[in-house]
Amino acid sequence: MNAGEKQVPTPPLSSKKSLANSAADPVPATAVRGQLARVVNSPSFVSSVRLCRFLTHIVNRTIDGDIDSLKEFSIAMEVFDRTSKYDPNIDAIVRVEARRLRGKLKSYYEEGQGTVDPVLIGLRPGSYVPVFRWLDAQPAKHREEIGAAPPPGRICVAVLPFVNMSPEPEQDYFCDGISEEITNSLTRVSGLNVIARTSAFHFKGANIDIREVGQRLGANLVIEGSVRKAGEQLRITAQAIQTESGHHVWSETFRRELQDVFAIQEEIAQSVADLLRLHMPEVQGPVRPSPPDLDAYTRYLQARFLIHQQSPETLHAALEQLRSLTETYPDYALAYSGMAAANGLLAQFGIVSGHDVYPEVKSNAERGYALDPESGATCTVLGALRAWFEHRWDEAGRMFDCALKLQPSHAPAHMFRAMALLCQGDIKAAESGLRRSTELDPLSASDCARMAYLHYVKGDYPSAEEHLRKSFELDRDYPEARLYEGLLHFQQERYDMVIQCLSPSASPLDIGLLAASHALEGSLSRAEECIERLHQLAGRQYVTPLAESFAAVGMGDFDLALQCLDEAINHKTNFVNLLAIEPFFHPLHTDRRFAKLLKKLNLPH
Repeated sequence: MNAGEKQVPTPPLSSKKSLANSAADPVPATAVRGQLARVVNSPSFVSSVRLCRFLTHIVNRTIDGDIDSLKEFSIAMEVFDRTSKYDPNIDAIVRVEARRLRGKLKSYYEEGQGTVDPVLIGLRPGSYVPVFRWLDAQPAKHREEIGAAPPPGRICVAVLPFVNMSPEPEQDYFCDGISEEITNSLTRVSGLNVIARTSAFHFKGANIDIREVGQRLGANLVIEGSVRKAGEQLRITAQAIQTESGHHVWSETFRRELQDVFAIQEEIAQSVADLLRLHMPEVQGPVRPSPPDLDAYTRYLQARFLIHQQSPETLHAALEQLRSLTETYPDYALAYSGMAAANGLLAQFGIVSGHDVYPEVKSNAERGYALDPESGATCTVLGALRAWFEHRWDEAGRMFDCALKLQPSHAPAHMFRAMALLCQGDIKAAESGLRRSTELDPLSASDCARMAYLHYVKGDYPSAEEHLRKSFELDRDYPEARLYEGLLHFQQERYDMVIQCLSPSASPLDIGLLAASHALEGSLSRAEECIERLHQLAGRQYVTPLAESFAAVGMGDFDLALQCLDEAINHKTNFVNLLAIEPFFHPLHTDRRFAKLLKKLNLPH
């Protein structure tokens, strides 16, 4: 047993088996949770969902030191979904199920799988507080090794979006926020894979077997649940399920005041960490951050809900909400990082000029980090600013490393770090980072697209095509993947395919690449029509000079191409950071002016 590990001493229990002296040899919480998993997954228990839920509830409450809540009335509400009108004199469900549970445990230990188990879990007549004991039949050496057996592979957890059971459908953002916060807490656990929000939320509203979910996410364990929020009252049910067997290994129901939501999120994350420690002794509980103000947190969740939708309209709406939030709560770190991220996405998608939003992105990213340097999110956002807007690659790398030290499973930090390395030409390290990111976010269209881009840069076109196919399966019209598909076809000199896939697009970069393809296919007039289309668009919206540089390369006007690239750097167009490794610009490499552009970006040349 590790020093400082939680122990669960309990009163003596009468049993046919001889028991170790509890005072001399108490049972640690990890061993109790491991034994609980054995019991509820055994053939005699697995078919009895109600008894498994009952046993899991009373064991977890006892481990947490909350035995005062193990009263008939409380158990009826928490386990058997009775209401506050429950009358134990009329409804004896708790007493009846407790008798069944005692009998089931007795059979398990005397006749079933439990005859060789190391820990006894028992329930005394007249009590709902379980007792835990080592069994003398268990060798002392094996007792010490309980929980120390290496897992069959890296354990991976996915937190699915909690189902909104509230009277108001618009409370979706609140339910999503709870799932995300549990995910964020678990990303702080070293040695654990935690599936990113994008992939886990792919199953929102879907009625899919948990085994299939596990296969598609590569997850051994899934956390799912429901939230009912009515006024200031909150009811959250959470459960952990082994994906291979479909068996429940932990469940709990929380009925609290709304202001307790932060404690509930951390309790769920802590329970999962405790459960996993049976197979991963090095797992530590998640760090508990200071809970924010409830009103600030709720408003932040509403804005984050909009950011995740990533349309120009929702990003602008999120910015307005976050600016208002910081006026009321000027020290709320994540609100500032959220504003930086929203503006960064607008610049990435070419909706606004990166140069125009840079002062606000810089101010917000640095403010968010200064307020909370222990957050993986604030570190990642600041690292992205240093890389994509300021070309300070070494500083960006340090910020991404800091984020991953705090939250090893923080998928965005892995992705941004990998793309920054790709910009600098370290393709091997970039590929390793992107593989880690896609492992944590396997159903992310953007991660699949970026992995496709990396293979395109390497010249591995079949692999690039395969990853693009996956990206389009997840999002059939993902803009980033569409551009990469066009670039891939262009390098393969399949200009007709570029024209076919990009002609319907209204994206300036797509139109620029379309012009280049028309020119190389021999239709200069159509190329000029595309350029005119860009000029007309510029009269109505922002158009990055990078779009015209694409067209100019295809039309052989390298002077104009270099001029437009220089302007794109000044405009802080994000894609231009890939200039050193982007095959499309190979025709410009021998020009001295190209080396100067790379120097301006602090890239190797």
